[in-house]
This record gives sequence, C-alpha cells and structure tokens, in this order.
Amino acid sequence: MARRLQIDELASEAGASVELIERLTEIGVLRPQPDGWYGAGDLIRLEALNAFLDAGVSVDQLAAALTEGVFTFEYLDRFHPEPPPATGHTFQEFTNTLAVSSALVKSIYQAMGLPEPTPDRPTRQDEEDLIGRFLNAWKIGSDEETYLRAARLIGEPARQVSEGWTRLYVEKVSDPMVGRELTGEERVAAIVESTEELTRLAPPLLLWLFHRHLRNAIDRANIDGLERELVAHGLSLPTPERPPAISFVDISGYTTLTEVHGDELAARTADRLRDLAERSARAHGGTVVKLLGDGVMLHFATVTEGLAGVLELVDNLGAGELAAHAGMHAGPLIEHDGDYFGRTVNLASRVAGVAEPGEVVVTEAVALAAANHLYSFEPLPPVTLKGIADHTVLFRAGLKSS
Repeated sequence: MARRLQIDELASEAGASVELIERLTEIGVLRPQPDGWYGAGDLIRLEALNAFLDAGVSVDQLAAALTEGVFTFEYLDRFHPEPPPATGHTFQEFTNTLAVSSALVKSIYQAMGLPEPTPDRPTRQDEEDLIGRFLNAWKIGSDEETYLRAARLIGEPARQVSEGWTRLYVEKVSDPMVGRELTGEERVAAIVESTEELTRLAPPLLLWLFHRHLRNAIDRANIDGLERELVAHGLSLPTPERPPAISFVDISGYTTLTEVHGDELAARTADRLRDLAERSARAHGGTVVKLLGDGVMLHFATVTEGLAGVLELVDNLGAGELAAHAGMHAGPLIEHDGDYFGRTVNLASRVAGVAEPGEVVVTEAVALAAANHLYSFEPLPPVTLKGIADHTVLFRAGLKSS
C-alpha cells in the first residue's frame, strides 16, 4: 500500500518546516490528496528541492522557474522507489544500539561512497536493517580493515554503475534532445519515459548480475580449495597429453587511462579489446571465456594455438596504441557453467601480473608443449607468485626469427 503522510510527518521525514511545505503546496510542487494527506512522491520531491534551497535558491525563484517550464519536479517519484518508513531514530541513536563505534560506522558509509551521516539525520528502516546485517555478517573478520574493505568492494561498483549510466544517458539521450525540434512538453515526456525505464531496470539487473558473479566466485573458491586439498594428499588432476592453455591478456596502465580520460575512452578501450580478442580467438581455435574490465580470459585447445592467438592479440593491441601484456599456462582444467577453474587458471592469472607491457610470459609447461615449433622462449629469473608455494620458472615468448 502506498504510504500516506500527514504534513507534520512529511516535515519530520524530510527535515523541512511545515511552513515550507505549505508554501510549496501553494505553488503546486507538492500535491496533497483531497483529504490533506501527502504521498511518498511528495517526500521524494521535497528532499530533492531541499538541495536547491540549501544552496541558496529561494522558493520564489523556484516558483518562477517552474512557471516558465525551465524544469519540473513533477516526475521524480517515477524515477525512485518509494522511501521506506522512517524509524523515528536519529543516526546517533541508531549507532548507539550497535556493537561497534559510531566512528567506525561513519567510516563504513564513507567507504561505501556515501556522505558521512550527521548525528541528527533521521534513519530509515532499510538502512538500519542492512547496515546492521552488514556489521553482523562481517564481524567474523574481527577487525576494522575487514569492514572497510567489504564496504569499498560493495560500494565502489554501485557508485560506478550509477554514475556511469547517468553520464551515458545525459550524453546519448537527454543532451541530444536539446538540439531536436521538440516542444518542451514533448522533450519532457520523452526524457521521463526513458529515464523511468532505465532507473527501474538498473537495480534488478545489477542484483541479478551480482548473484551470478557471486555464485561464480563461490564456486571458484570451493573448487580451488578442493583441488588444493587433493594435491596436499598426493592426488591431482591427470594432465592431458596435449594440455589446453589458459591466457589472461590485460591492458597495461588501464587504471591511469580511465582516471585521465574518463569512462568514454575506457568503454572504447574495452570494446576494442573484446573485438580483437574474439577475432584472434576464432582465428586460432580458441574462445573468449570472459571479459574482465581491463582484460580478457581466453581458452585454447592446444598450447600452439594459444601462443599464436595471444601473440597476435598483444601485437594488434600494441599497433592500436594500447599496450597490453599476457600470461599463459597449460594444464588440466575444471569446466563449470561455461567458465574454467583450478590451479591452471590461477597460475595463468598470476603469470599475467608479471608480464611487462608488450610481453607474453608463459610457464615451463607452455614452453615444453610448444618445443620444436615456431616460437622462441627467453628464460626469465624464477619468481615467487602469490598463492604458489614454489619458485615458478617463466619465459618470455615470441616468434622465432625466420
């Protein structure tokens, strides 16, 4: 059932005065029902208007802008879910009920990319429930660093998706409409309809994707753990006579690239990586397993096919002024739900992290499987890779000189 608020309840939840609500009602921004009750949409509009008022815009200026059709707050409730009921608590009162300090809770909000709450800010039911569950779920980590890392891991992707989708919408939809021959009413209608669809799509789509990626991560952790236990007990997966190869190809300096040039260049870079990776994989009997933001994971049936495809891909990326580096390992694989797991995959990923821009670094297993072929292998100093107990012998791979 849609929420109904009396004027004093609306004022309390929005942190506004009754007088302000009455004035905004007069100019038509807020629209109570015939019986005088306000709805959740009025709460959403009032909270948005408060930002303008806090910035120094007067109610009279807002009224003039609305009358002239400069902008409208009429449709905001179509873009946002109905706010859950307020708890009646302030943020300080809420944190006083928790087993951790209010300072830590504030740090968690900041790590999630949210503003630090003021002590007197009212809390909502979903906020108290989710923050309480977050603290309880991660108390097993037992220290502040764990809480903050978990908060950053969940907050940063949510912020990037929200800001990135909005920037893309402004660039591709709302800004181009300014130059079109549309009336103000037609422009508002088109923007409202598309904005509503996108804002309602994003949360369930993000949740679905999160569940898919979380399941994959849990499967990976379970499979990796089981394989480690088997090896510890003298058991291991049989190595095929012609082992398949896994490679990770990453864009060098991708983080700096996105920080300096923004999302648009990052998106073009990812598109080029995908296109070239799919082309090289198809040409050499391989498949693109998945894209990883700044990289790609590839599977090849044989080492020789894999070397041909990866050397070609790194070279093509470099020709397009996108320096890339790659790592490759060959061995038994565990396939599940279209993905690959196990020690072979983990080692290939670690090896990619050793490679310098323009390099394809491979393990001894790759070099042995491709002996007497078209490839050269320059020995590198043995390294200790994270999660790998012994020193790993690596080689810089290339094509033999004709």
